[in-house]
Amino acid sequence: MIQFSPYWWQDQPQYRNTEVPPTKADCVVVGAGFTGLSAAFTLAKAGRQVLVLDGEAIGFGASTRNGGMLGSGHKVSVADAKKHYGPDIAAQLHKEANASLAYTKSLIVDHKLDCDLQACGRLRTAWTPQDFDAMRNANAGLQTIEPFAARMVEANEMAQHIDTQLYFGGLMYQSHASVQPRKLHYGLLQLALQAGVQIFGEQKVQSVQPQKDGFCISIKGQDIHCQQVLMATNGYTQTRVSKFLAQRVMPVPSFIIVTEELGAAMVQALLPGGHCMVETRQRFCYYRPTPCGKRIMLGSRAALHAITPEQALPTLKAKLAEIFPSLKDTPISHCWTGFTGFSFSKLPSIGCHEGIYHAMGYCGNGVAMAPYLGHKAAQKMLQPQQQHSVFEQTPLQRRFYHHGSPWYMPAASAWYRVMDWRDNWQRNKALKQVRKS
Repeated sequence: MIQFSPYWWQDQPQYRNTEVPPTKADCVVVGAGFTGLSAAFTLAKAGRQVLVLDGEAIGFGASTRNGGMLGSGHKVSVADAKKHYGPDIAAQLHKEANASLAYTKSLIVDHKLDCDLQACGRLRTAWTPQDFDAMRNANAGLQTIEPFAARMVEANEMAQHIDTQLYFGGLMYQSHASVQPRKLHYGLLQLALQAGVQIFGEQKVQSVQPQKDGFCISIKGQDIHCQQVLMATNGYTQTRVSKFLAQRVMPVPSFIIVTEELGAAMVQALLPGGHCMVETRQRFCYYRPTPCGKRIMLGSRAALHAITPEQALPTLKAKLAEIFPSLKDTPISHCWTGFTGFSFSKLPSIGCHEGIYHAMGYCGNGVAMAPYLGHKAAQKMLQPQQQHSVFEQTPLQRRFYHHGSPWYMPAASAWYRVMDWRDNWQRNKALKQVRKS
């Protein structure tokens, strides 16, 4: 029977704090995901009394629901970054993307976090020849800003990495890695607790109100007074807590399936490189072996609006069979969903609005970036007059049609289907040319 909950949650401990939250703290962090726990750890190490509040059970959100792909990067090209922010900031965006990966890997290694870290690399696969050329050009430009471990994989080399005929080559990010995200989250949780952070789940924040000497945070039946607040809620930001942030970060769902055990030999045959994989098509798939090496996990945007995992399952199974026809009738053990947080600039942001700090907007690239920007946001809270990250210069933007609830996402899904049709037309045209030659 399929379980409609994350595969990563199996046999993992669940942290609960049965005490009553304190009524005072130096800093309150709202959200106990990667961002919030990392920020709390940094603040506590600096001597602050830190309280973390989450409206759900600790570890409920996207930090334990993602694909566990540890990479660098964001969704804005160098050309677009130069156009909107100038060449200096564009260069810093690339450098800090690399820094986020290095930081989170070091955090795992230095603190011996048991999270199944595997230095497997990530292969971005070209859906069309045009995608391959665009990746080649983008990689060449990025290498001139700051060299990093990446190389092009030609179409005739793809069999070394994956048993499928779908792709026109790809770009291999050799320093990217994979983790078991629930284990990484639990490791960060333990770091924060050991540093003296108090963490409470199932404590929905009702409001954050400014006071003369800081802020008053209301939870059910209690007020908490603090000097500083950090919002670390990303795709789970609620209008009642911060209308400002809810109007600037879109909750976008992603959906994931995991196969029943295939056996190590079959997984090795299908993914001989053992890499994390991600496509360039508009409604792309991302997939990888599970840490045990005996299953395959695949994620995709079965819809841009909220549907149930049961509704998403047929689309995900069809995507899996499209990539690996031999898995068409393979049973699925788990299917689940979670919300990413998308900014309108397609870049994450650290900021402060009316005295309340925030770090969010990862656009589906948060496994490495969220712990890093949680740390940077904490540094900003400790030294507000200094700049600690280029992402302080990528403020969250507003669009007139977004008021907190993404009512327009069904229309966006239809638009992306049109773009998929365009890409598939280009792809089929290229395939015909290949067959003729």
